[in-house]
Amino acid sequence: MRRWLLLGFCLVGATSCASRSVLPSVDEVKVSRDEPSPKCKAMGKLTGTTSSVRGTQEQALADLKREAANKGANYLQVKQFSDNGTMVTGLAYECP
Repeated sequence: MRRWLLLGFCLVGATSCASRSVLPSVDEVKVSRDEPSPKCKAMGKLTGTTSSVRGTQEQALADLKREAANKGANYLQVKQFSDNGTMVTGLAYECP
């Protein structure tokens, strides 16, 4: 009986660890204007912004990459920058 109880705890522990997901880091998010592979799963439209009107496109893009990583995406298709460069939109994908 004790052996079965121990085995049950081990199985519950193993399955709970296996279901835990790990989000990609910002550095793991690939950015491109190209269409992703057909194997990629669309995760939605995202917007990146800067915190000031004097922000740069690079800052807006960095914010967009953070948003993508927080959503679990590892591929980001950049769609459009605002006229002043303080906002950028893109589509997030999870690719194998």
